[in-house]
Amino acid sequence: MKKILLNMVVAVLIALWLVPLLWLIITSLKMENDVVTDHLTLFSAAPTFKNYIKALTTTPIKQWLLNSFFVASVTTVLTLFLDSTMAFVLSRMRFRGRKALYLFVLAGMMAPFESMIIQLYLEFNAFKLLNTLAAVIIPRLALPVGVFILTQFFNGIPTALEEAAYIDGASRFKVFTSIILPLGKSAMFAVAILSFIGSWNDFLWPLIAISNSAKYTVTVGIANFQGTHGTEYALIMAGAVIASIPQILIFLFFRKNIVQGIAMTGIKG
Repeated sequence: MKKILLNMVVAVLIALWLVPLLWLIITSLKMENDVVTDHLTLFSAAPTFKNYIKALTTTPIKQWLLNSFFVASVTTVLTLFLDSTMAFVLSRMRFRGRKALYLFVLAGMMAPFESMIIQLYLEFNAFKLLNTLAAVIIPRLALPVGVFILTQFFNGIPTALEEAAYIDGASRFKVFTSIILPLGKSAMFAVAILSFIGSWNDFLWPLIAISNSAKYTVTVGIANFQGTHGTEYALIMAGAVIASIPQILIFLFFRKNIVQGIAMTGIKG
């Protein structure tokens, strides 16, 4: 009975997640007069891909996708480098103030990003970096939650492996790249997913930092697309589906690694 109830709860949660996605896809395949109507219709009598064609040909959505992919990829690579090195320092090196530094990093998880937007805007304006993709990338580097995940994972790696490497003459950098990183690839993958998805879905800061439409990320572009086309909901839905495709593909190709990474980061010792 417990298993049946658990499966029912899981089925309800899956339905709650799938219904908006299905509604998004179904609406994108309708003509506008089928969407804006006085009676609700689930499926269109004549599904069409005209909205997708129009979105791809009348807007720079392909450039927005490239911008988002560039921002998310660069952010992910740099975040992995910064978070892993910081986590290694906090996990393996003993120095005065280490615990205070770790608490300072954890405090960054509690500070909402929105509380820093005004200061970030003033700083990037002073350095003449506004309206550049660098302005979108830099504030998202070094995720505090990534440092936390990797530090906890590195703490669970036996120190005997490193001691054996030190005896053989390995440097600290060699231990980090040859032992710690290979053993921590599951946790690294989890941090990479968090960083990539977070950067891809980021909206508020790119909206403030970028004013040139050619440099929009896809989230900002879709918002501008909505304002441009007014009430063309079917067209807006088609743009949203196109913007979601890269994330869906990443999940389909790396779902095993995603599940493994999330599961492994919950294990310590």
